Amino acid sequence: MDLSESDADGDDREYSTELAVRPTPPVPVVPEPERTSTVRTTTGVVRVAWSALTEVTAWGVGTALGVTGTVLRGSMSGHPPRTILTEAGAQVRDSLRQALGVHPTPGPEPVPDTATVTALRARGAELLRQSADLHGAEESHPAYARILGELAPDEARIVRFLYLDGPQPAMDIRVSRTAGTRGGWFNLLGEDAGLRYPNRTDEYLTNLRRLGLIDLGREPLGNPNRYQLLEALPEARKLLKRTGFGTKVLYRTIELTSFGGGFVRTCLPIPSLDQAL
Repeated sequence: MDLSESDADGDDREYSTELAVRPTPPVPVVPEPERTSTVRTTTGVVRVAWSALTEVTAWGVGTALGVTGTVLRGSMSGHPPRTILTEAGAQVRDSLRQALGVHPTPGPEPVPDTATVTALRARGAELLRQSADLHGAEESHPAYARILGELAPDEARIVRFLYLDGPQPAMDIRVSRTAGTRGGWFNLLGEDAGLRYPNRTDEYLTNLRRLGLIDLGREPLGNPNRYQLLEALPEARKLLKRTGFGTKVLYRTIELTSFGGGFVRTCLPIPSLDQAL
C-alpha cells in the first residue's frame, strides 16, 4: 500500500491519513571569506602570543604567564590582534619598571578643555585657600615638574652653569641687507658650560627663554674685557672686517631669571659655593 496515495471515495478520504515527507534542510556552508578571516585572526592571535612570550623571557616566567593570560583573554573576547599586542606590550613595560624599581611620576591633574566657569572658579578658590593656609607644607612650584620634561640635558647644564658662574657675555652683530651677508650671534656657553652638543646652543637658549628660565639682557656686562674673546672668534672677525654703513655690534647679557634660580635650587644638584669657587 502506497502511503502517499489517497482513496478516490469521499468517505474514505475523511478517515484516511496522508504522510507528507518534508525535505531535509541544507547544511549551512561558511562562505570562503569568513573562513579566511577566521584563519587570519587565529594566526594573528598566535603571532601576538608568541611575540609577547619572546619579549618577556628576560623578566621571568611569572611575567610571561601574566602576559599570556592577557593575550588569551583578549582573543576570547574577540579583540583584534593589534589591540591585544598593545595591551601585552604595556604589561611588559610595567613589569620592567617594577623590576628596575622605577615608579612613574604622577602628573598634574588634567583640566578638561571644556571646563565650566564654575569649575574654574572652584579651582581658583582652592588656590586662594591654600595660599591663606599658614600651616600648610611648603611645596615647589607646580610648573617645575613640567619644565623638567621639556628640557634637554644640555639645557639643564646651561642653567646650572649660569647659577654658579653668573651672567655670561653675548654679542649680536647685525649687518645691513645690502651687505650681501648675514649677521651673527656669538657666545661661549657651549664651551664654558661643557655642552655635549655646543652647535645647538642657540636652540637651547630659545627654549630656556620660552620656559622663563633665562633672559637676554640688553645691557652689557660691567667688565667690557669679557667681550674680547667673542670679538676674537673667527666668524666674528670676518663680520667685523666688513663693517660698513648699517652694521651694528650689540653687546648682550645671558642671565638666569629669579624663576630660573628657584628652579635650579629645587630641581638640580649643585655643589656648595666653596666647591664652585
